[in-house]
Amino acid sequence: MLSFVLIGVATIILFGVVCAFVTNQYMQEGIKELPCKAKTSLKDVKLYLTTTKQEIDNLLKTNPEELEVTLNNILQASGKIVTEQLAEYSHAVSLTNLNDIVSGLESIREDLRLMNKITQELRTNASQLDIVVRGVKKNLLHTLAACTTDKCQRVLHDYKVNQMSVQVDFDKYMDRYFPKLLVSLPDVTFALHNITVLMDSNIVSEVSQGRDSFLKIQKDIQHAVNQTIPVVSASIRRACNFLATIANNMTALIDRINVDIDKVYIQHLEVAQNNINQYSPYRYYLGLGISSILLTVLMCLTFGLLCGICGKRPDGYGDDCCNKGSGARFLMMAVWIIFLLTSVLMVITVVHMVTGVMAQRGICEPLKNPKDNRMFELVDELVQIKRILYPKNPNANINMSYIVTKCHQNETLYNVLNLKNVFDVESLRDYSGRYDINDTIQQLRRKISLSPGVVILKDSARSKLNDLAQSGLSDIKFYQYAELLAENITNINLEHLAKQLREVSAKLPEGQEEIRLSLEKNAHDLEHYHRDLVMPMAMLSEQLSANALTLQENIKFNHSSMADAIHDLVDEVTKAQQFLNKDGPEYVQYLATKFGNAFLHQVDNFLEHVIESAMFKIGRCGPVSNAYNATLVAGCNRILDPFNGFWASVGWCLILFIPTIVLCVKLSALYQKSDPYPGPLVEAEYLYDAYADRDNIPLAHVHDKKHVSHHGRHHPAAYVESYDGPAVGYERERIPDAHQSTSYHDSRYSDLAPK
Repeated sequence: MLSFVLIGVATIILFGVVCAFVTNQYMQEGIKELPCKAKTSLKDVKLYLTTTKQEIDNLLKTNPEELEVTLNNILQASGKIVTEQLAEYSHAVSLTNLNDIVSGLESIREDLRLMNKITQELRTNASQLDIVVRGVKKNLLHTLAACTTDKCQRVLHDYKVNQMSVQVDFDKYMDRYFPKLLVSLPDVTFALHNITVLMDSNIVSEVSQGRDSFLKIQKDIQHAVNQTIPVVSASIRRACNFLATIANNMTALIDRINVDIDKVYIQHLEVAQNNINQYSPYRYYLGLGISSILLTVLMCLTFGLLCGICGKRPDGYGDDCCNKGSGARFLMMAVWIIFLLTSVLMVITVVHMVTGVMAQRGICEPLKNPKDNRMFELVDELVQIKRILYPKNPNANINMSYIVTKCHQNETLYNVLNLKNVFDVESLRDYSGRYDINDTIQQLRRKISLSPGVVILKDSARSKLNDLAQSGLSDIKFYQYAELLAENITNINLEHLAKQLREVSAKLPEGQEEIRLSLEKNAHDLEHYHRDLVMPMAMLSEQLSANALTLQENIKFNHSSMADAIHDLVDEVTKAQQFLNKDGPEYVQYLATKFGNAFLHQVDNFLEHVIESAMFKIGRCGPVSNAYNATLVAGCNRILDPFNGFWASVGWCLILFIPTIVLCVKLSALYQKSDPYPGPLVEAEYLYDAYADRDNIPLAHVHDKKHVSHHGRHHPAAYVESYDGPAVGYERERIPDAHQSTSYHDSRYSDLAPK
């Protein structure tokens, strides 16, 4: 029963020994990796700070500079902006369209001249082509009539030579809607003449003068605004400088931290790495030695139990090496080791326990749960973080637990460090009063004005525009060019006919040489007319058709015709002039107010962007929180937890050594008891009488005497105590063995001489 109890205790000790070895190894690995992981965390923090610095520079330096450039460009274009909105509202933009129309008159005149020239060339070529085609037709009819072959008659019939003519009449054109009414091809000379007269009367310059008069409004407004632009720009510059100062202060703090990381913290970690490489093996071997002592005790217990349970009892004769006596000696060896080294192990365990508990309660738990932690309060009292961050504001509401908690919540750097104690970013909303931007914009608004008496279209220009509308350009039916020139110039392809005539002439029988020569001559003439007259006329027709359609679209100006466009635009410009002289000054003041409000609104939007970015976007502390947690894992979970597990495992074993000692002592006493002598008993008297002065008994009768004596005694062997207690029935058990040892007993005294 005691053996099974000791087996259970040894099994529990085995768990402690394994934990001691494992935790010692884990602790050594964690110690070696700690500087490297801490260095990685510092590099992550440095990267976070560098990125945050770049974000701060972009937000408070780059973006304000870009805003300043944009606002200055808006101020420089303020006159243009106001004028464009005024032109759009008053429909004075129609003046620009009128100016575009008259500016394009030169191009229209050149197009009309080109069309007229091409038309004249086509008419000349068409007349010439008609004459030569008639001559060829007459000759062919005579020649083919004289030809008696079937091929000649087939050509005459298939090509309808008797109907060969110029298909397009460039002088007369039958209207498709009124087939019986012959109309002339569009004549552009009248419109060309009228446009030339108008251009000679300076219609372009007069309309341009009206546009220049309207643009003078823009120049006057811009000139007035330019007097205020430097003041507004200076106010904006002061605001940008203020934001840049804030950015420089924050980035300077970040730069100092980055420098400390490179030159202080990482250097310390390298020193720590060297010390760990040099001295951590000693701690590791100390833990390994302690674990080995526990393992030695466990091995002694194991071998003791193995020999004690499985081995034989010691009998003093031919004992095995692994009998119960060996088991008892192993158990007592374990007891000796425990007595010799328990005090040292206890001291080491207590030191480890005190160190581990203090580190756990004083370092790891506060770092893992910083909120409302007494240790952080003590650190705050010693470090006084608010004095470091805000030396000019000792009443700032900030401490280490606040910083760590906010960082774990992934708050921005502004909220984590509670930079509101240094600068309240929401106060940027009051920038207009602080830098007088509002008053400056009000001054700029008063500078924008419009004087009455604006003339953007003179009566003479209006009259000439009406003449342009009646110039006849809108009456030209340009589509007739495309419809007429879409037809083939001749009703028969002269080139194909010439090719057919050559084939027929080549196959004429002998005796018709005159007909062959006539056919070849006509074929040559047809090829010549096709190459020199028909093809150039086709190219000119295509060019004329394209120019006509393009000009037709260009002179409409988004209206049904040029005349309608001019009349509508003149009416709109006239109304715009009336509006400018009547309601223009008031509307310009409205536009100035709108412009100033839009200007301020753009600045307000930027500052709202700065406030929102500072409070909710820039410098989110998630990366620092991850680095913080990674360092905690490397220090607490990878080192301190195995450290605590080590002393707990050793302490576990030391506590179990107490019952182990008791069990080992009891089992050792039981294992050391040996079995009694298994042979027949020999009385001391008899042995003595064998050498005394008594009657000598022949050796041959020794056995008989012993047998008689054995039965005559009062069973002395019955009182021999065995391992299990008094041997009441021992004689009965040993009878077979006694008989087996008779020969051995007899031979034992065989060397005694009789008296």
